[in-house]
Amino acid sequence: MKMAEVFLRSVKDTLSWNVLKFALMAGVPLMVVWIGIGVLFWEPTLAFTSQFIEWVPFSILKANGAFLIGSFVWFQIVLITFALVIAIFNVPIFRYLNPQKYELFSVVTILLIALFWTLFAFFNWDLIFHEVQKILTWFPFQTLQAGVAALLAIMIFYNFFIVSLALVVLVYRRPFLETLQLRDYPDATPLYSVTKRRFVSVAVRDVFIFFVLLILFYPLFFVPFANMLLQVFFWAWLIKESYFLSASSLYASEEEIRRLKKHGLVMWTIAFVASILNLVPVINILSPFFAQIMFFHWVMLNRPKAEE
Repeated sequence: MKMAEVFLRSVKDTLSWNVLKFALMAGVPLMVVWIGIGVLFWEPTLAFTSQFIEWVPFSILKANGAFLIGSFVWFQIVLITFALVIAIFNVPIFRYLNPQKYELFSVVTILLIALFWTLFAFFNWDLIFHEVQKILTWFPFQTLQAGVAALLAIMIFYNFFIVSLALVVLVYRRPFLETLQLRDYPDATPLYSVTKRRFVSVAVRDVFIFFVLLILFYPLFFVPFANMLLQVFFWAWLIKESYFLSASSLYASEEEIRRLKKHGLVMWTIAFVASILNLVPVINILSPFFAQIMFFHWVMLNRPKAEE
């Protein structure tokens, strides 16, 4: 029951204005920065991915190209559907909805739209995959190669954005976590049992391992579905330990941290569930906040006083 309570509390808190304003202040500027960096370094990055793709057989490239293009189309359809919903229903939305709930409405609407199109793609995937592959056969190898290379280049810059946002949230997690603590756990006393230097060093280590894993497993990113699972697994690895330490360091003792750290499956579950949000457009800026808040509630609900 505690994991269900952790999840429900975390969803509610992540969608609160207190957290959304931090997400917007951190996520939007970082996104703009990485878009700018992507524009500046687009040509050399595209040259790198294009050179790598030259080693990939056409059959594999076509299959992966169909998957990547299908994912890209899903991404665009989610955004277009959301824009149409806002355009069609903007009058009743802004007339009858409380202004303080605009952000909550937007997030929930995008999640529902993403869920709808995900289910649609899941139940019609064979047809979609076949049709996209058939369309790809109309193009010469060079055109397909350029398209897949461009999508992989975008993924490289997107991973840098995810890593930088995760680090920013890690370092500046106290303002929104302390607000939650005062509201939900007023009896908790700040302990600061783990220094910021310690969990930041763990995060830096995991960032290094993250990029090493991306390089080592780069060929598997041409295998449909395996590439998505690998990407989510690497994102989960990136935040699992450092986010646990940063959340637990505020209100848990060293002994409690060692005890909770034995629950590795729970830590992986929290990190994996939060990392899935990185696949959803716009909502991705909430992913590190959701992870941090889930670890926070899990730690607080498993303190000795909370269990009594």
